[in-house]
Amino acid sequence: MFEITTDYFAAQHPLKQALEQVPGIKRVYLSDELADIKEDRQTTPSLHLMYYGDNLPESKNAGYLMKLTQTWIVVLVVRKQDNAGEHLTNIIRAMAGKVLNGTGPWLRVNTPAKPQFTQGHAYYPLAFTCQMTLKGAL
Repeated sequence: MFEITTDYFAAQHPLKQALEQVPGIKRVYLSDELADIKEDRQTTPSLHLMYYGDNLPESKNAGYLMKLTQTWIVVLVVRKQDNAGEHLTNIIRAMAGKVLNGTGPWLRVNTPAKPQFTQGHAYYPLAFTCQMTLKGAL
């Protein structure tokens, strides 16, 4: 099980590296880059990787050694004429069940958001979780 040591968002780096290997994807954006992206200038097909939150078990052991599950959202962004289905399949194959640089296995879970569509783009979210540990105060 992956242990969070200094960076609570340390999982984003192995996730980004794995997503950069997905065939046909031109760019992987991290959440801190999203505010600067204009839709009409966005590279597509691309992926947006965002931390969605975590889940702690309801137990008395959430003190010193916390076992938590982080959820990360991967949003596929395509122009409407692109083959989104093929990209989604490749993303799932790149992520589901994988162990990436000490994190994982990554499990696909129900996505908390529905696909969104604008005049020229389509946004397809996928969610993945991973169990981790974090040590609290002694």
